[in-house]
Amino acid sequence: MKRKMISCASALFFLAVFNCKRDMPDPECRDASCCNPYSFDYVEYIVDEPVALGPPCYFRFTRKFPTKRREHYWSYSARVCEKSIHKLAGFPLTYGGMKEPDSFPYRVSGKLLDWNREKYLDMPILALYIDKIEKIN
Repeated sequence: MKRKMISCASALFFLAVFNCKRDMPDPECRDASCCNPYSFDYVEYIVDEPVALGPPCYFRFTRKFPTKRREHYWSYSARVCEKSIHKLAGFPLTYGGMKEPDSFPYRVSGKLLDWNREKYLDMPILALYIDKIEKIN
């Protein structure tokens, strides 16, 4: 009986210490778990922002977005996070990567993230986790 009581107590202890909910991703993605928590930092949530879709899975915005790492460090573009690329099915590319887009036919909402690792070039690298994308009529 005593041995059974000790094993039940130790099982409860391990359940409390190794709780599954503790490792659950943040639904607001402030820990960047929706993209890659080791390489990105959360910047802001964007809502219904007009975008053009270019290769290879990049968004081009109509306005600049700030990065988290530096002041006055802005970018017009962001790559799509791997975990949300499937949401682009049925949305054709709207411009080639080298030229400026003529129109911004899509509207996107999602979490904007900033690359927090070392870079080869001193340029901002933003990523976007798509919550919603739609075609503008």
